[in-house]
Amino acid sequence: MTETSSPGRPSALLWAVAGLLLVAVVAVALYKAWPLLNPTLAEIAPLDPSCDLRAGPCDARFGGGESVRFAIEPQSIPVVTPLRLVVQTTGFDVRAVEVDFAGVDMNMGYNRAGLDSVGPGLYEGQGTLPVCVRARMEWEARVLLHTADGILAAPFRFETVRD
Repeated sequence: MTETSSPGRPSALLWAVAGLLLVAVVAVALYKAWPLLNPTLAEIAPLDPSCDLRAGPCDARFGGGESVRFAIEPQSIPVVTPLRLVVQTTGFDVRAVEVDFAGVDMNMGYNRAGLDSVGPGLYEGQGTLPVCVRARMEWEARVLLHTADGILAAPFRFETVRD
């Protein structure tokens, strides 16, 4: 009598092990990337509901008297078009500045732009808003200030309108 082996069994076991390894790699990657995607904030400035970035720069103030001025150009804030982002800080020792764009009531994915220092307390960079299925979309631009005391955030809300 001849012994026969099941050719599908080792193959299925290998696929199961490969699948478990893939799940483990994805879990470790998410664990390591989580702080980058969702940084812990030391302080969030209050949102100014009267701010209108389409009319001009807006200011946010923190508890210690520090302030941030934020502007987007062009002021019409079109989608899928390069936008010039300008941040001016007063009273901070800032190491880096980023602007994180998020849909207020719709997840629009990761959309963060790093800004370059162009002078004392002045940072500039470029960002682009993705197109949305809605003709009118409310956004929050969160200016992230990396300081020795942690990351501070200044929220600014605005709306985009597609023709």
